[in-house]
Amino acid sequence: MLRLFIKSRGRYLELALLVILLNLFISFAVVWYSNTPSEISRTSVQDSRLLLSVDISGETAQASESPVSNTVPIRDNEVIKPKQINPSEVKSEVPKDVPMSSKEKIKIDTRLGVFDKFRKFQSHMFSVVGEAWSVLSSSRALCLGAQTSVDRLYELVELVKNWSGPMSIAVFVPDIELAVGLRYIQYLRSCNLAIERQVSFHLIYPVEHQGTTNHPDLQGLDEVVGNMDCKQPKQVLKFLLNVRSKEMLAWRESYPYPQNLLRNLAKNGCQTNYTYIPDIDMVPTPGMDIQLETFLEKQEKKNNCSKCAYVIPTYEISINSTHLPSNKTELLQFVKDKQARQFHQALYSINQKSSNLKKWEKIPETEEIDIAYKVEKYIFKYEPLYIARGDTPAFDERFIGFGMTRNTQVYEMYVAGYSFYLLNNAFTNHWGFQSLKTRPQWRARQQEQNNARFDEFAKEVSAHYNADPYKMLDQLKKMNLKHVKVAYGTSKKNITTAVKKVLDEPSIKVP
Repeated sequence: MLRLFIKSRGRYLELALLVILLNLFISFAVVWYSNTPSEISRTSVQDSRLLLSVDISGETAQASESPVSNTVPIRDNEVIKPKQINPSEVKSEVPKDVPMSSKEKIKIDTRLGVFDKFRKFQSHMFSVVGEAWSVLSSSRALCLGAQTSVDRLYELVELVKNWSGPMSIAVFVPDIELAVGLRYIQYLRSCNLAIERQVSFHLIYPVEHQGTTNHPDLQGLDEVVGNMDCKQPKQVLKFLLNVRSKEMLAWRESYPYPQNLLRNLAKNGCQTNYTYIPDIDMVPTPGMDIQLETFLEKQEKKNNCSKCAYVIPTYEISINSTHLPSNKTELLQFVKDKQARQFHQALYSINQKSSNLKKWEKIPETEEIDIAYKVEKYIFKYEPLYIARGDTPAFDERFIGFGMTRNTQVYEMYVAGYSFYLLNNAFTNHWGFQSLKTRPQWRARQQEQNNARFDEFAKEVSAHYNADPYKMLDQLKKMNLKHVKVAYGTSKKNITTAVKKVLDEPSIKVP
């Protein structure tokens, strides 16, 4: 009996041990199976984040459907270091398997254009937004804002080569040029990664020649443009502009170009603390934008000046030159060899007279951009290119066409108490020597009309700031700008004594 009990007890123990082992095995299996999906999911998330953080370059950028797909995720309080665009990343041709006509077209609704204050023009801000626009605008101190008519938009290709920060471009697109502009912007973005990432576009047209996006002559144009060589942006634009009729060309060339409205839109589009507003054909030197970022950061820590304008000289470069000078040392050699000269030196030398560029040219190049000297004398009609905070006075939009556009804005800055400082190394290049021979009659007439508007402007500025440091109000009658005749072409008989009085007007020393 005892032997049977012991034998039976042993079986029970074996069975109990087997149950325990089975439970352990089941528990292990459950834990293993429950962990496996989460690991796979976690791996998938990591892989997904990795894919999202890879900058799209080369031909793969063509397949991008959303700005998220080529934007680096941003964490709170993270300092953004924007990516430099390498020339090798610029696409040489449109991929044949992704024709432009198959991509989503850039569209705007002309019924939603915003009027200017005179209700003569309508604008569409941010018609196209650069895919890295928000990242660049939040990480950079400086934005470049430029204006252009659509027939000069090809200049953007050269401009963007030397600028890696955000760019705000205002384009004048009357009538069918709106349709041309939309297609050409899409062509540029398809061909050039830097333009696709950095540039935002704003489109403007006159009310009396409202922009149009549809026209019988445009049928099939998208397919043609989508297969054009990316290495020939100027020729592509010329081809597109052939859709303009003879009737349009009859009024288009001499139509008053709203420079100051365009400059304001380009400037207002910039979302950085500082702005730089050149024309689209004024090309900065390589690396200048990064050096300016460092300079502005130091100035913020040093004195945080709210009414300082940092002047960047502009030089005309002979069309016989093989390239643009890339640094100050090379520029000075160009000047010595008569391959470069001060901007408007022959056409309108007073333009940069206050900068005293002869003095600037004697200062040797240094490793870093810094202040060279302060402008000691403001001379009427001074119109430098400069970097300043974004809250500088607006360009006065009553001045339409040519004449009194930039210089009136600088005059208001002077009355408002701004100081101007020349930077030692920075400068921009402008292709070609300009002369009086290139000025057409219609442009001279526009300048005369703007001259006649200056008296009212000067009185308004003096009243607004309760200041008249140039004693302008006392000089208006003497200058007699309303009756000044402006020369054009090769004729000099139109230059009156009044013009000479304006050019020779004595400067007043800045306090």
